[in-house]
Amino acid sequence: MLYAKYGVQNMEEKTTRRPRRKKKRKIVLPIMAFLAAASVAGAVMLIYNILEKSDNPLLTNQPDISLPNFVGMTASEVMADENFNYEVEYVYNSEYEKDVVIAQKPTAPRTVKRSSTVILKISNGVMTGTMPDLVKQPKIQAEKALSEMGVDIYIKMEERDDFPEGLVIKTEPAAGETVNSGDVVTIYVAMEEIQRTRIVPNVVGVDVAEARRLISNSGLRVQVVETANEQPAGTVIWQNHGGGVELPTGTLIEIHVSVGPQ
Repeated sequence: MLYAKYGVQNMEEKTTRRPRRKKKRKIVLPIMAFLAAASVAGAVMLIYNILEKSDNPLLTNQPDISLPNFVGMTASEVMADENFNYEVEYVYNSEYEKDVVIAQKPTAPRTVKRSSTVILKISNGVMTGTMPDLVKQPKIQAEKALSEMGVDIYIKMEERDDFPEGLVIKTEPAAGETVNSGDVVTIYVAMEEIQRTRIVPNVVGVDVAEARRLISNSGLRVQVVETANEQPAGTVIWQNHGGGVELPTGTLIEIHVSVGPQ
């Protein structure tokens, strides 16, 4: 009897637990359905926005329109055309007045989608300033300073032994003069002086291998002629230009080398 009663009680407990599980499912299912519907709605909105705003002709549903040439127009005239989106960059320019478009991308004429983005370069007018003192400044720093002034930079290298390589020697215009954006400024930059002449080493009596090394290291060329002589084989016995003579770089030095007595 005890076992039977115990079994009945277990069955009753089991039957009382099942309805609770059904209630949980009834609550979870509507939540899941709501989340799924929200996700679908969000995806639909995202796709719509992409199709509506995209510049890609494969994705957009915007109509084709003609892109006009904005170059030469004022910024306000361009912005009055609401068929496009604009990205603007202002630059100093001596050829166009302030607030005039000097370049555009994409260029015109062509057909594009409405609401396409057009990148405009707009003149900020002429910037007038004073030429800074750039003498003894590194070339990179000088270029940076001048580029911020909107001038065109021309670099000219000069051989100098009184200036470290890479430093500015002088500028044209000189420091203190008035310059406008668009002007050409020449920077003279020091470079290592090229040695155009060399001193011929004296190699008579020297081993041929050492003679080759000395002449080559002097910036000269060498030609070996072998000849019978009393001197030990491999010894230089004559050279066409004597030691200490100054010759142009790359001059050919002929040396005669003993092969020993015959």
